[in-house]
Amino acid sequence: MKQNRTALILIACAALLAVGAFLILNRGGEEPSAVRSEVVPPETEPARAPDWVGKGQEAKPDYSPSTAEPETVTPPPAAEPEKTEEPKTIEVSEDKVVTFTFVESLADFLLHRFQPRGPNGKPDSLATAVSLNRYYGRELDGFAVSGDDINGSRKAVYDYAFNPAMLKTLYDIYVPAFMVHLVDTAANTEREYMVGDDKETRTLSTDEIKVMLRLNARRIERTAEVFHAFADDPAIVEMAGRYRRAAKAVERANGQLQTAIAEGKATSEASDRLKQAILFRERSRAETVTHLRKVCQACPESELFYLSQWAYRRTLGQPEEKLKAFGTAADLMDDLAARFRAKADELK
Repeated sequence: MKQNRTALILIACAALLAVGAFLILNRGGEEPSAVRSEVVPPETEPARAPDWVGKGQEAKPDYSPSTAEPETVTPPPAAEPEKTEEPKTIEVSEDKVVTFTFVESLADFLLHRFQPRGPNGKPDSLATAVSLNRYYGRELDGFAVSGDDINGSRKAVYDYAFNPAMLKTLYDIYVPAFMVHLVDTAANTEREYMVGDDKETRTLSTDEIKVMLRLNARRIERTAEVFHAFADDPAIVEMAGRYRRAAKAVERANGQLQTAIAEGKATSEASDRLKQAILFRERSRAETVTHLRKVCQACPESELFYLSQWAYRRTLGQPEEKLKAFGTAADLMDDLAARFRAKADELK
């Protein structure tokens, strides 16, 4: 009985195996079915505030704009800086007699005599043709001369420089450098100025430099008018010569009177001669000044008379050539005055 049961179990197992094999072999010819599975998205961090909100100053916030270029982007070429105008360099070919020191000295002369506020409360300049001539006639500052004879040295300078060609040459050499040096020195070099009743050591402001230039332009134009008169009307120099002769006559008449007094002789005749000589001298002086006043009404009488005598001495022996030199000098002074005004207008 037991053996029959075992045989039945084996037969059933064999049948099950046969059925399973059939099912497996039969599925190999069918299309494979699609495998469907749920797509799981990648985990994302929950939104959170920037680090600096929770950590205060421990973390630096990122303030870069959303449109900022990534770091790998090549930056555009840097813009070239604007070119600034460099200070103008002026080359000067120095003259052998009238040196560049004269240019520096002339600038100092004008600045030393400028008053930002004069006694009357207004700007003023004490620079005049008379003071200029006396200063350089005494100092010869900037002139390459030798020897101790001041009169001989002064004559040598006049003979060298006071002619039309040399005046023009010296002016062309030095005037650009002179203008630059005058303004730069006024703006950057401290010196003592009279300001009202006080003295102040300082530089000049831009407005003061402009006033200084315009004041001196008027003085230069004034002297140019007188020099034009000398060149255009030789009779003025002849008037100055008459005064010189009248002055000598006064000296002689006075000498005769003094001799008569010393010798105990009658003095009435000598005294009359002296009076007549003085009257003629003063008449000659008035004639010269009146004539020059027509061309320069703003000029002081003493300045007109001084310049007439200076012109007479300069023309002795060479009247025609020296009168031409006065005309050239007048033209150059007109140009210099125009440069002064233009520079004053240019300054900001």
